[in-house]
Amino acid sequence: MTTITGPGELVSLLPSLLGFEPRESVVAVLLRERGALGAILRLDVWDLVNDAASEAARDLARIAMQEGARRAVVVGYADDEDDGCLAVATAAVALEETVAAVETWMVAGSRYYCPSCEDPRCCPPGGRTVPAARPGGTSAWSVAADPGASRAPARERRLASRAAGRWEDRAAKDLEAWREASARCWRVALEEGADGPAPLGRLAAALGDVRVRDALLLMLVPGASRAVRDALAGRDSAAISKALGVGMRPTRPPDAGRVALVTDLLVAVLEHAPQRLCAPAAATLGVIAWWEDDPDVARAWCAIALDHDPGYRLALLTLALIDAVGSPP
Repeated sequence: MTTITGPGELVSLLPSLLGFEPRESVVAVLLRERGALGAILRLDVWDLVNDAASEAARDLARIAMQEGARRAVVVGYADDEDDGCLAVATAAVALEETVAAVETWMVAGSRYYCPSCEDPRCCPPGGRTVPAARPGGTSAWSVAADPGASRAPARERRLASRAAGRWEDRAAKDLEAWREASARCWRVALEEGADGPAPLGRLAAALGDVRVRDALLLMLVPGASRAVRDALAGRDSAAISKALGVGMRPTRPPDAGRVALVTDLLVAVLEHAPQRLCAPAAATLGVIAWWEDDPDVARAWCAIALDHDPGYRLALLTLALIDAVGSPP
């Protein structure tokens, strides 16, 4: 099965997947587990901007739920881009109630862009050129790699994002005390769990700090309590060298039960975290998978981290170490 590697390629293929050139349309591409292509639904732009727009959007969301869609990509085509963006947003808001992750794109002539993106590196002024379509039958495609973690419902993600922001704000008052408190949040979560979007949002914010992230990894190494303290303090100490040997590998096998707990928590964090905080959780999962002698899974998690932050150093370092020394013996 050939993989569609990004939104540009998907946009370029939609006319052949539909069998016609969409115009004045909103197209929802539904994706199942592991990115398998599901139903492709088309509505007129007018259906999503007139007085009955909410009803049409609800129908779209209901079909997505019945299809068992895990993700959705909504693409708009309209001469009036304001109407097109409004129609796309209406469809996306409805889909977020039944689908874990929703992307939105607009096509304007030979160019495409994300209506909600304000980053010129991602969506430069005027959008990006729609690439030439690769040949292939409609049944031969899947969309991207499954990230290994679904996205929580939109309402839970919003609650987690607000909690993450509040926790980050606390760092400005006393950063060292904040790091200690963040490490305690993770310790408590390992002992008691973290049920609900607010605790998961705080854990995501804590992991955004490099020292807290490194301390969490060291918590998995038996007898490394001094190394955890040194990591939080930013000290490159003998205790850390003793806990992590050559190539960032733990000198003692990580505690299996603790690894399972951390992995479950990190996946939950990734499901709820705002996009800007996904890279730390994904990269940490990559390190753990590598320690667990699963370099393919480690590469997949690192790829997800780099999707969110192309320069995230832990993911780049982990990939380099895998290439240099392979998986742990």
